[in-house]
Amino acid sequence: MILLRNIKLPYDHSEEDLKKEIEKTINKKIDSYKIFKRSIDARRGVNYIYQVILDTEISSKVRKKLKTNIADYKEEKLEFINKNKIKSATIVGAGPAGIFAALSLAKAGVKVDIIEQGQRMEKRVKTVDAFINGSDLDVNSNIQFGEGGAGTFSDGKLTTRSKDKRINELFKILVENGSNEDILYDHLPHIGTDILRKVIVNIRKNIESLGGTFHFEEKFIDLNIENDKIKALVTDKGEYTSDEYILALGNSARDTFKMLDKYIDIEAKPFAVGFRIEHLQKDINFSQYNIVDDRLPQASYQLNYTNKDKGTSVYTFCMCPGGYVVNGSSEENSLCVNGMSYNDRANTNANSAIVCSVGSETYGEGKFAGLDFQRQIERKAYQLSGSDNKAPVQRLEDYLLNRKTEKVGQISPTIQTGYTLSNLNEIYPDRINVAIKEALNVFDKKLKGFASPDAILTGVETRTSSPVRLLRDKYKTKFKNLRPIGEGAGYAGGIMSSSLDGVKCAIEILEGEK
Repeated sequence: MILLRNIKLPYDHSEEDLKKEIEKTINKKIDSYKIFKRSIDARRGVNYIYQVILDTEISSKVRKKLKTNIADYKEEKLEFINKNKIKSATIVGAGPAGIFAALSLAKAGVKVDIIEQGQRMEKRVKTVDAFINGSDLDVNSNIQFGEGGAGTFSDGKLTTRSKDKRINELFKILVENGSNEDILYDHLPHIGTDILRKVIVNIRKNIESLGGTFHFEEKFIDLNIENDKIKALVTDKGEYTSDEYILALGNSARDTFKMLDKYIDIEAKPFAVGFRIEHLQKDINFSQYNIVDDRLPQASYQLNYTNKDKGTSVYTFCMCPGGYVVNGSSEENSLCVNGMSYNDRANTNANSAIVCSVGSETYGEGKFAGLDFQRQIERKAYQLSGSDNKAPVQRLEDYLLNRKTEKVGQISPTIQTGYTLSNLNEIYPDRINVAIKEALNVFDKKLKGFASPDAILTGVETRTSSPVRLLRDKYKTKFKNLRPIGEGAGYAGGIMSSSLDGVKCAIEILEGEK
């Protein structure tokens, strides 16, 4: 098998054009090819850049000519072999890390129990919809908690910085369970919240067919320890005894973090806070492509700026083309927001988080100082919004001038629970506001129109990553059979890195040192 890189074609090319370009590149006719990666390059015109896999012989002359644009390719296979003869595992959390750990172990014949304080998907969707339409917040099942984790009510972005080849196998599992095949090769793959919900349910059914059991609306509350080993995991409905215990907590499991402090080592971890920023998607498209053509995908962006003198770093995060801002609150009298897109990304606005990195210089010392800072900010946002689940919003120009917004312009907020016109400068310490304002001006030079006066800021984005890290060594805490994984544990940041962490933990359990 051959991997051929850097095949460049105009964005409006045909399938036949791609086949001809491949044949021209290798100076040979081919019967078929498989797209391995596809990305858009809009630096000089708008082009697609392909990597393709070929099952053919390539002459030494062509190999020499192509240099680094050709390589031998071998697929990595995910295999789960139970060398340690593990019989059972109890997993807390049915987000990406938890369900991929469960699926991996179940495929190796391990009996898995998955504990999830939130609801199963079918019920969770109805609960979230009711909240959006004015019902009270369910603190146990919401956009943060429930089957699929927080990522289920997001854009379903599948990007990751990991170079681990097993990521490709995880993409295949998602496709097998209902995702579109383009996630296998798109440079910026996404599923969309609508498709992801179905995928998660199918994975659950797959795990159940392998003997796994899900326990929804059940909360992990304690550990039963005997002779320096976990004897049982305690929930509000009973106890679970297993060979292994996996904590696949989300980054919002604040009360659980504090409960675990009496058992395992925990440290504060830097994270980032800020707002959601909204623009018209058509303006983002034109800024990125310099043309208008409905055949092009909705454009995205990723921007960052560091002021080394001030020690501040601001970046955009979790960009949702054609999406919505959603109320991601999980505690009463508090407010935080997130971004969400459907698979078609067809809404009028684009949104992303614009956030400033924070550490002890902002929130002080102590392992839970960052967590407490998050809560403080979310309560301020709730109070500023006037409660009723509405979110405080502000025109960007008004934010820069530190004045309350009295009227929105050409861009309307998409926050689904409603909004209150506000002055967001009142929420964060000056250090954060100054850093974000400075970055806005820089970003506007990188992406024309980013600092448009009518751009909408919505507060607050605080759940970018876990504010703590549950310390582990080769997936083990000081209790060899207790293993924290995923985003909540502080070792991942998104759907795919969390899923991979779950798979790697399962392999360690099955094949690592006992």
